[in-house]
Amino acid sequence: MKKILFLALFTITTFATAQDLNNDIKNALKTDNITELIKHINLENINNCYKVEDSEYTLLALSIKLNAKSCFTSLIEQKADLEKMCSDKTPLMYAAKYDRLDMAKSLVNAGAKLKATNNKKRSALDYAEKYERKKIIDYIVSFYQ
Repeated sequence: MKKILFLALFTITTFATAQDLNNDIKNALKTDNITELIKHINLENINNCYKVEDSEYTLLALSIKLNAKSCFTSLIEQKADLEKMCSDKTPLMYAAKYDRLDMAKSLVNAGAKLKATNNKKRSALDYAEKYERKKIIDYIVSFYQ
């Protein structure tokens, strides 16, 4: 019963705090335009969860999904939260899911935790295995040897 109550409250809280992504930020990420992105982000919104389609993403996770490499690098430089979960995934889990090896390496170099798990106890390695991302699997496993 406690688990059901916790999950219900977690779901409500997650959807209550998710925001819609404004068009300016969305376009900046789609076109990988750092100058435009920087105009619209600040310490108050850089780590928010934003609703996009049927999921939620931080700006860092969305830059990974869209393969917006310049925006991704800028967000790391601006100290975006490397462990912030939206839709129960960290940015490193998104990098594994979307097969972004260079981004995964940058996240780890910036301090992302390889062994971080979500509420289902899944890690970035689990996502790499689920989506059969061989290079990311090899990269992550190399830290355990």
